[in-house]
Amino acid sequence: MILSFSLTSKLARERGVPDPLYTGLKTVSRRFWSSKHAATWIKAYKEGRIIHDAWSNAPFVGGAQKIGTFKLTCEPYLEYLQDMPESDVLLEGGFWETAQDYINQFSNGDDNQIVWVIRWEDFRPIETKCEVF
Repeated sequence: MILSFSLTSKLARERGVPDPLYTGLKTVSRRFWSSKHAATWIKAYKEGRIIHDAWSNAPFVGGAQKIGTFKLTCEPYLEYLQDMPESDVLLEGGFWETAQDYINQFSNGDDNQIVWVIRWEDFRPIETKCEVF
């Protein structure tokens, strides 16, 4: 299973800060998944398949590549954006002051939307290999 982190990388570049996925700060993501897509993640979790691939962008986007792996810490679950804990503002990457700031950017301020929450630990970036001359 693949999770894309293109927005996280983009926000880090725009703000001139280290990518929070790589620093270990980002350990949660909210997604507008279809029920079918979420079901595949839930099935994988229930079957013990908790290690998944992190990608720089969706695989169908030119230049997208696998950037590492991560381990789910719980089954993906549904949550109203209005129920997002303030503590998740930092875990979402730390780009926002408050949960409402995050909601304003993520869903144009509509905190009645329901999203899938994915929590993980142990992001392991792919190590780049250096050529030895």
